[in-house]
Amino acid sequence: MRSEPPAAFTQMPQHAEVTEKQYDPLALCIYTTIGLISWLITPALTVAIFGTIGVVGYGRARRRGLAKSRCKLGDTRLVIAYLAVAALIGAAVTVSNVIDWVA
Repeated sequence: MRSEPPAAFTQMPQHAEVTEKQYDPLALCIYTTIGLISWLITPALTVAIFGTIGVVGYGRARRRGLAKSRCKLGDTRLVIAYLAVAALIGAAVTVSNVIDWVA
């Protein structure tokens, strides 16, 4: 019988690097992209789009049991209402701007 473990278990790796988790400023990239989208299409349309995306996202999260959000408003019902109002106002302003532009 063999009394020693296999060689693979007795040898330590030659060079093991431990790297710290680096800060990734992904949020800054996201904010810049949103800014560019807002610049290319009207800011009101951007508010309508992102408000709608937020309503859908929070609606799904609420159905899955999220009752309290990290958003300053806290209750997900308030957050959904806020996002819905923002989306509706953004859509209304966009429609108004398009009508003025066409007329």
